[in-house]
Amino acid sequence: MRSFSLSFIFGVLQFTVLLSLNAQASDTKSQMTEVESFIDSLVAEKMAEYHVPGAIVVVIQDSQSVYKKAYGFADLENQIPVDVEKTGFRIASVTKTFTATAAMQLVEKGMLDLHVPISNYLPDRNFSFLNDEPITMHHLLTHTAGFDLTDIGDAALKAEDVVPLETFVRHHMPDRVHSPGEVHSYSNFGYTLAGYIIQVISGQSYEQYIKDNILIPLGMVHSSLDQPLPSPFKENLSKSYVWNKNRTVSIPRDFTNTVPGGGLVSTGGDMTRYMLYHLNAGDTSYKDFLGHDLHTMLTSQQYGSKGTQYGVAYAFFENGWTGRRCLEHTGAQLGFLSLMTLIPETGTGLFIAQNNREDAGGFRYDLARAIFDTLLHRNERHIDLPKPDESFVNIAKNYTGTYQQMNYPHSSYEKIGTLMGFADNAYNVKHSGGGFLQLNGDTFIMMDKELFHRYNEKSPWNVAFRLDQADRAYQLDAGILSYRKLSWFQHRQPVQVAAVLSVLMLLIHFIREIYLKIKTRSIERSAQYRTWMGPWLNAFCGLLFLGLAGVMTNFAIYQDQLSDYGVRFSFKVALLLITLGGILSLLSIPALLQLWKSETTGKRERIWQTAIIFCGIILTVIFWNHNLIGFNY
Repeated sequence: MRSFSLSFIFGVLQFTVLLSLNAQASDTKSQMTEVESFIDSLVAEKMAEYHVPGAIVVVIQDSQSVYKKAYGFADLENQIPVDVEKTGFRIASVTKTFTATAAMQLVEKGMLDLHVPISNYLPDRNFSFLNDEPITMHHLLTHTAGFDLTDIGDAALKAEDVVPLETFVRHHMPDRVHSPGEVHSYSNFGYTLAGYIIQVISGQSYEQYIKDNILIPLGMVHSSLDQPLPSPFKENLSKSYVWNKNRTVSIPRDFTNTVPGGGLVSTGGDMTRYMLYHLNAGDTSYKDFLGHDLHTMLTSQQYGSKGTQYGVAYAFFENGWTGRRCLEHTGAQLGFLSLMTLIPETGTGLFIAQNNREDAGGFRYDLARAIFDTLLHRNERHIDLPKPDESFVNIAKNYTGTYQQMNYPHSSYEKIGTLMGFADNAYNVKHSGGGFLQLNGDTFIMMDKELFHRYNEKSPWNVAFRLDQADRAYQLDAGILSYRKLSWFQHRQPVQVAAVLSVLMLLIHFIREIYLKIKTRSIERSAQYRTWMGPWLNAFCGLLFLGLAGVMTNFAIYQDQLSDYGVRFSFKVALLLITLGGILSLLSIPALLQLWKSETTGKRERIWQTAIIFCGIILTVIFWNHNLIGFNY
């Protein structure tokens, strides 16, 4: 009887559990059906808004439930639809997460130490980037090795023009402009060097190592790093497009010299498998792929300012969708954009890829925001903020000023972009009274003398100041980015005003010369033109003006593709003209003494010529400071 009762009770409990599981499965299925319908309508709306010909969307829930779907066309002209399992998209910089994962595999095998100088692994010292400050794999994987920010020569228009990986890292690495570990400076070149070290240590090509140790073990059979792509990858690669003059235009693909930083072609199905690995890394089925401890190190914060919640792990960036810690990487290449986001807390993953780039970046972010807000409730946080310190008014001046982002091109001609307003990320810090600072309009309260928190109990955002011995701030750190405090003469606006006024003076000089040639010249003017000063002024003014016009024209025509394929001949000519003009303008300085001693030139003419010489010198100094004098590439 007792046995019967226990069996009956056990049967009832089992039935109840099964009903509960079935109900949960039914709820999950119902939820996914609703999500699918929502995503379908959302994608259709956003594809039309951003002129996206084709896309793939992958959503993972609870580290297992998978939604993946293809939209639009891989080949618009021939009406070939995107296939979520077979159509390849260039995922660009998302490739960096594969490179970092490969590095951790070598660490686990005892073949790589992240914190010893990489020179220990190089075959010799014939590498252009080696100097007295050693860099480590840790620096490379966190973008803190100190390499200058640049795109020069990182791509090729033809597969046969791609530079071999070893040749590239030996002779084409950018200058190191920061001390290792000092500044986060995003670098495709740094990750390419990391890929080369993986190649040296493993004894395989980088491409073969990734294929044998990541792609094949995870079942990513439709993904490839090869350039050019072999069949069938080549035939399945989506075309890329740009929206131009109210129509979608196909553009030819280019190739990358920085394969470990952005060379992978993958599909929706393969990226599903990759994200499932990262969300289930503690599963014993992956123990031979990468151990749990090493995966935890891979995805833990490795760099960030004091007290920051969002920093950078190895390759992965931390973000805060729905108030949760996320691991994320984006990708952008000619004609392609991608986004991969993982939320370990909820086992949620999202991958989006699209086959256009220009003015279409909002597509992936609009989708991500809507999908996450639909799938997950928002985690609200509460921080107990201190009361404002009224005595802060006595030291507020130690913090106020303008702080310019340190991550910008320092050593190449790309630095001119900072004068034009590109890469001009800055914080204007003001004292707003009491114990508060205003940073670009947002209010921050002091937590300690180095750390300030946004004055919002729900905000996770901190900024940290680095102080000198007198407790005066000289640097501001916000998340992974660093900003150096500027002196008054380092501000961009005064330099812009000086440059514009000098260019206008040169233009007026040319107009004046043309006018005087047409009109009858005075005796004084005729006498002046019998000297060498007039033609000399016209020469350096003309060279500087034409050189600047050439630079601006190249920027206008090629925009963000100006540097990728190396330095164009037209840009080299512009640099030559500016350099010659600069030399002539500096050589004009001794002529000023002779000019003012001259009895053949009137006072008004001498003043005018002096002004033009000074304008030429000012422009030359500005051009030199922004690397347009000489051939800096």
